[in-house]
Amino acid sequence: MKSRFALICALSCFQGRAVAADNIQFRTTYNQAYGETKNSVTLDPAKDLPHYPAIEVKDALATWKVKSGFKLQLAAHEPQVRDPVAISFDENGRMFVSEMIDYSEMRDAQPHLGRISMLEDRDGDGVYETSTVFADNLPWPTGLIWANGGLFVCATPDIWRFEDRDGDGRAEIREKVFTGFGSGLDRLNVQSMMNSPMWGQDNRIHVQTGGGARGKVKSLKTPAPEIELGGRDFWFDPRTYEFGLEGGGAQFGMSFDNYGRKFGCSNSVHLQYWVYEDRYAQNPFFTLPAARQSIAADGGAAEVFRISPDEPWRIIRTRWRIGGVVRGAVEGGGRVSGYFTGATGTTVFRGDAYGEEFVNNTFTGDAGGQLVHRKIISPEGATLVGKRPADEQNFEFAASKDTWVRVVNFANAPDGCLYVCDMYREIVEHPWSIPEEIKQHLDLNNGNNRGRIYRIAPENAGWQRRSQVQLGRASTAELVKTLEHPNGWHRDTASRLLYERQDKAATPLLAKLGGDSKSPLARHHALGALDGLGGLNEEAVVRALSDTDEHVRERGLVVAEKVAAGSGLTARLGEKLAALVDDPSVRVRFQLAFTLQTMLGGAWPLDSGDKSSAKLAASAYARLATKDSGDEWVSAALLSGRPEIVAGVLFPAFTRDLPLAKKAEAFVARLIEIHAASKPAAGFASLIDFVAQGEPNSVWLRALGAGLRRAGTTIEQADSGRRLAAVFTRAAATAADAKRPAAARLEAIDLLGVAPPAQSLATLTACLAAGQPDAIQAAAIKTLAQQSAATVAPALLRAWPNFGSKAKETALATLISREDNALQLLQTIQSGAIKPDELPASQVQSLVQHRSPQVSSLAKTALAAVIPPSREQVVAKFQPSVATRGEAVKGLAQFQGRCMVCHRAGNQGVAVGPDMVTVKTKGREALLTAILEPHKEVAPQYIAYEVNTKDGQAYSGIIAQDEASSLSLQIMGGSVINLPRANIKGSSSSGRSLMPEGLESGMSVQDMADLLTFIEEL
Repeated sequence: MKSRFALICALSCFQGRAVAADNIQFRTTYNQAYGETKNSVTLDPAKDLPHYPAIEVKDALATWKVKSGFKLQLAAHEPQVRDPVAISFDENGRMFVSEMIDYSEMRDAQPHLGRISMLEDRDGDGVYETSTVFADNLPWPTGLIWANGGLFVCATPDIWRFEDRDGDGRAEIREKVFTGFGSGLDRLNVQSMMNSPMWGQDNRIHVQTGGGARGKVKSLKTPAPEIELGGRDFWFDPRTYEFGLEGGGAQFGMSFDNYGRKFGCSNSVHLQYWVYEDRYAQNPFFTLPAARQSIAADGGAAEVFRISPDEPWRIIRTRWRIGGVVRGAVEGGGRVSGYFTGATGTTVFRGDAYGEEFVNNTFTGDAGGQLVHRKIISPEGATLVGKRPADEQNFEFAASKDTWVRVVNFANAPDGCLYVCDMYREIVEHPWSIPEEIKQHLDLNNGNNRGRIYRIAPENAGWQRRSQVQLGRASTAELVKTLEHPNGWHRDTASRLLYERQDKAATPLLAKLGGDSKSPLARHHALGALDGLGGLNEEAVVRALSDTDEHVRERGLVVAEKVAAGSGLTARLGEKLAALVDDPSVRVRFQLAFTLQTMLGGAWPLDSGDKSSAKLAASAYARLATKDSGDEWVSAALLSGRPEIVAGVLFPAFTRDLPLAKKAEAFVARLIEIHAASKPAAGFASLIDFVAQGEPNSVWLRALGAGLRRAGTTIEQADSGRRLAAVFTRAAATAADAKRPAAARLEAIDLLGVAPPAQSLATLTACLAAGQPDAIQAAAIKTLAQQSAATVAPALLRAWPNFGSKAKETALATLISREDNALQLLQTIQSGAIKPDELPASQVQSLVQHRSPQVSSLAKTALAAVIPPSREQVVAKFQPSVATRGEAVKGLAQFQGRCMVCHRAGNQGVAVGPDMVTVKTKGREALLTAILEPHKEVAPQYIAYEVNTKDGQAYSGIIAQDEASSLSLQIMGGSVINLPRANIKGSSSSGRSLMPEGLESGMSVQDMADLLTFIEEL
């Protein structure tokens, strides 16, 4: 066994090289050496899976390599702390630690093993030598924060509050304050739960819900109604227990930078940033780009440089698979590490111990890679970009050779340093990701009696650690002064205490600080602190909007909305806002767009009474649009306002200047669509006049058609003077002319989607005739689908024999989207005019499980021949494919024919479901299960939802974006459909995957083996 392990470890050093060649060489070498194949050898993993031992605390620091100029110090370790996953310091420097001892499969142990320990450094030497169990009996405690005299703890499905009133270090007050996180889920995912509660400069605690979390959350402290999470993050006020939702979606690890900007991470997307607050999405006829953006310049799953060896069980598993000794996919093509797969704990450093060049840098752990990764954050237009430092190109900020090290989280500390939570486990992987043939020989609890917390300290001889803090004893004046402190922890804690105390004597002190302080960060914090005390006024806001620091100006715009909402938009404030149209900072102009549309929403309509200041703001709003309509983010912010404001203020700014409008063609098209969709009270005449002038613009015409459809009206009603009739006549002639280039015909067919049926129906129907190109037929079907439902289905069903493959696919999607059309389709299938096997498995499933009992019943009869057999029968039939040798080239053909409509593999396919390269590590057995039984285990982000609209349409897809004003569904094929909430009749989900059963229809066992091999060898 020892020599075999030596060969495997030696071969593992080839990980970064020509992978395919390495795999072949390993297979040959391994089998030549041992004569082992999957059919000729029986291995005993219990003997052949050696374990690296744990490193004792006294030797732990020696395993680390840290960036020059820094060192690690042990702040705490076992037995004082076990399995630390989160840290919070109270105002007097006591460290509270969330200990997830029950990770990963002991959540149901009674009493629960999870607990909170309170650690103290009583002698000031930097080591927290005293530990007391503050609260226990908690299932999977994933985060905590000290606020308002107690400790709030996240332990799904609840947020608890603990308080120690008698001073013995143990909480005798234990109350559940919020509940419902994850409610409705049959099975909780240990790596997708709420975490990272953080104090924000808006005087709220912000909680990350774990990436696509669901549930109905309610307060147990107030009578407020429960709210549906819908994949969003959560906030609450620790004084009043007011709560609400905000943009979310990341997994574990979230923090704010010095300016209140929010960052997070997910397993394979290690650096994410929320570009804007989702409360600004006020326009149901426009969808903003997603607020959460991956901003790492080197990609979400960036390369990392671990210095630890790959664990023997990982190496053995990978090499056995390469050699064909055991079933399973080859991880990373033979490279089991070297890129982010377990990114966690992304935290912005805000301390004062390292120097300015490190402030606002992000630090991320890789739980499986024993490392700490650093990024420098820089502006990139209205958003940000994170780049690896120039002097850390081929190594990490910190990394350990000890395979038990599990960097899972960080915390900014009172001493100005960054603290590192090392869960310290032999195995940290999600138990669902480890094949049973390996897992049964591993102890997933090995190490749950250990844990370390490190301090990253500077080696600078002049640095002296701040050993004690006593902000709990500080006076109000001292707390205000602390907002100038260079350490972010001090500023946050002072602002929190000011809010909790509600001492109005702080108001004049804060106002003076905001005007006189030389620290931009103090002036920034002063705005939030004033807001928390109800002391914000126009004077403070105007001063902030004139600040020399762009971040203070941006923050001033946010709080200006509150002042204007309370006391009105004055001429002075309006003039100040107008001046910012020419601000040199694009980020300030981006926020200005949001702020202006918010303020105008409160002053609309402008012509009622004296609205001179609001008119000044409207003028600034329009001027900003003419200036920044070409900027992706600023233009999006401008268009996100209430539709009547966008149409009423921005549209006239461009209609008065045709050359300017043509220069901003795409932006003006959005305005046209929004204006039409909003059903202008004055009618559509001015809109039609604008679109019809000069040479008709096809982009604007299509936008007009889209807007009219959303308004529930037609071009016939809108264009009563028939000003566009000639345009549609020409388009019909072009579409019907087989001699014209395909591109011209396709554009003309698209334009006919706007035309009255009298001018379009005959031409579009003619485009369905036999002999017409498949692409022309498909385009005509898409355009016909916009016509009256009564005319569409008969035309499509009559022309069915003429269709090419793309046209059939488009026609079926059109037919099943409405109940009446679906019934006609099924009746035609029953008559024999259409064969059941012409329907893809996904559409068979949609019809059989249709919400309408009439459709579902008829489908079960008409499609009986193609309804997939029971999953038990299917699994039994295809089980031999797991052990059957496949050919990747043939498997590619299977992927292209069955999977690429929803999955990517390399540069092929559409990313609706998981990328194939991310699931290949499941192993052949698990891959087969996922293909044949797609509903057996569905990750929350891939659950399918049925959404019905008020105009009779039905859509099925996964939720891409869930906002206050709209819902975006990603459907099979990758298209994203944005549905205004005002047009949604209802939605439902059975918790099933969007992936249908029956994809194996028509496949042989060999075909399945080929597909599995193709996925394995990606």
